[in-house]
Amino acid sequence: MTDFSDLGELFTFLSGHPPFDGLPDDVRARLAAESSVREFGEGTTILDGLSASPEHAFVVLAGRVGVWNFPAKAATEPGDVDEVVGPGGVFGYVVILVGAKGGPRAVALTDVTLLRLPAWAVADMFSTPAGAAFLATELARPVTPLAADEVRERTAGQIVRRAPITCPPTVTIQEAATTMTEARSGYIVVENAAREPLGILTDHDLRARVISMGRPVTDPVSAVMTAPLAAVPEAALSSDVLIEMLDRKMHYMAVLDEQAAVMGVVQDVDFLTVPTTSTFALQRRIERAAASELPEIGATIRSIFPVLWGQQAPVRHISGVAAVAIEGMVRRCIELELPVHPELKEGDFTWLSLGSVSRREVVPSSDVDSAIILKDVPGASAEEIEVRRSAALALAAAVHARLEECGIPSDTNGATAAKPRFCRTESEWLYAASEWIDAPLSNNAMMMASLLVDGRPVWGDLTLQPVAGVYQHLSEHPRAFILMLREALTAKARLRSVRDVISLRGGTFDIKAHALVPVVNIARWAALSRGSTKLQTRNRLAAGADSPVLPDDSAEVLREAFSVLERIRMEHQVGQMAADRPPSDVVSIRRLSSLDRGLLEQCVREVAAVQRRMANLAQYLDAGEW
Repeated sequence: MTDFSDLGELFTFLSGHPPFDGLPDDVRARLAAESSVREFGEGTTILDGLSASPEHAFVVLAGRVGVWNFPAKAATEPGDVDEVVGPGGVFGYVVILVGAKGGPRAVALTDVTLLRLPAWAVADMFSTPAGAAFLATELARPVTPLAADEVRERTAGQIVRRAPITCPPTVTIQEAATTMTEARSGYIVVENAAREPLGILTDHDLRARVISMGRPVTDPVSAVMTAPLAAVPEAALSSDVLIEMLDRKMHYMAVLDEQAAVMGVVQDVDFLTVPTTSTFALQRRIERAAASELPEIGATIRSIFPVLWGQQAPVRHISGVAAVAIEGMVRRCIELELPVHPELKEGDFTWLSLGSVSRREVVPSSDVDSAIILKDVPGASAEEIEVRRSAALALAAAVHARLEECGIPSDTNGATAAKPRFCRTESEWLYAASEWIDAPLSNNAMMMASLLVDGRPVWGDLTLQPVAGVYQHLSEHPRAFILMLREALTAKARLRSVRDVISLRGGTFDIKAHALVPVVNIARWAALSRGSTKLQTRNRLAAGADSPVLPDDSAEVLREAFSVLERIRMEHQVGQMAADRPPSDVVSIRRLSSLDRGLLEQCVREVAAVQRRMANLAQYLDAGEW
């Protein structure tokens, strides 16, 4: 029998189990030395996180522990247990990271020997690459199915766990840091006398702007806070908040009540209790990954779809998390390739994500579209521009090659930054956009414009969108305005073929080409008609609604249809992945449930009806009526 009072034996044990096996030897030795070995008899309650916040996490050294994760399952009969943890297993760490009540309850199913981890270990351990990988794996496991009332997605207000820690802008940095320490908080919100939020000070701000800069701690907190305060309304859906935080690489987000006062602050670890694959940990892993690790991370990204689908996450959440992860991979590939191309420097170009990735509407079959905007250099010769362009094309080709190796395919139609027509200087893009909007029927103008107005900068100048900027003024160009409307209505929702397939002979249906693309195209045009820069289809429909051609009721029909079609498409492709088949948009009608078959037919019929109404209305209107 192993003697765990011997530090050498304990060190050896930890070396053989994740996430401890990935820790540096000195950290693992310190962990062994500062942890304490505890023994519990069969039937003993080890911790009860359902009624109090646990302060320690445990590693099972010998025996078995039963863990109940949800308050509604507080029973302790072995048959009701959510999880049985054996030697090498860790429990209690999620609630420590989140810092809230709500589980787990842990009971010894046999006589057990446990290692109680010191307080510093829990946060420090999971901030390492090994800890992040462990979290990504553990939290990706399917959870116990929830009751219908528990499946509803929570709002930002429901995730807030306590009132915000606040201070006035006149307090010193030292006083603010002391308040944060006493409150065991990683942030403090700075408010004025009227309780209006001015900004936020976080642990990161203290390290980056005070400690590393040698700034006097007697300076006012307003001198180092992050402002303005990033915030969302309390009614915002948790999945949307998570994706925005991932997008902006934020660890804290303020939540405002109906009076626009700060009701609390959510942070990244709060989302450990929201269905995710530990997306913040995955993002950190991507940012630090060596080239050799990228293929494995690519497999983790692909697993997002079946894992989150199994956890009953909303489709927009699954798609958004996957898109943010893919863009993280793009950035990491650029970082790895830049040193190979000395003709390019970090600020020489902006990389645009296009298509479904930029719209945050990714599914397992999605590929990656891209474009590059080369920075204009005053006085640069044509030869110098071409040297930089050649380097950018080579870099783009290498980036897409890396992505392909990771199982993230490039656009099959060649809409990538590795092609000259998608790699131009800022002035060249502006000139091209001006030509496209003035002569929409020449040089594939409408196709190129549709691709580029979907552009989302993910590297370089994140404010740079020259083509989208030109098309914000679409309504000032009547000919292009009407032609783009007609183009948006060209891809027809094919009700007749769907009815034939369903009622006569079975068969297949391309849900993307004949149902989703028509909605995406209408939404893009509707947003441009109002000068909106929104990218997601739902947001574009909201921005373009209540217009002469797309009234509110029609926009709502399209939003509802889009949600249903997205769900059917995601379920179909996740099913294909489970059957080890390549995911595609071709749906077998006969394999759909009768409910989904009916919903699909209804959605296509309603989208087609909206298209007809829009086409009829457009005959009597011109751009001047906008």
